[in-house]
Amino acid sequence: AQLSPERSKRSSSVGTPSWMAPEVVRGEAYGPKVDIWSLGIMGLEMVEGEAPYEREARLRVFELIERNGPPKLQNPRHHSALLRDFLRCCLQADEDRRWSAQELLQ
Repeated sequence: AQLSPERSKRSSSVGTPSWMAPEVVRGEAYGPKVDIWSLGIMGLEMVEGEAPYEREARLRVFELIERNGPPKLQNPRHHSALLRDFLRCCLQADEDRRWSAQELLQ
């Protein structure tokens, strides 16, 4: 499905649980910023070697995303301030505070 000005939010729930943004887990309508969340999860996976909650059962992953807020780097001091800032901008639990692709590229 394609988003348009007339239809700026989706409500389907498809994907790998560890990569789902909180608004998807809660079953809320969502927009393109869910992809920014997933980009942040991909960044975490690249530096940590696995996605957050990857070893947990599907329903437990939903609970952890809902309750724990954004996942964090295991050892943040081992990574650059630039990476930490990028992940912070991507992994905002509040969709309105999460950066857009355009903001990330500036």
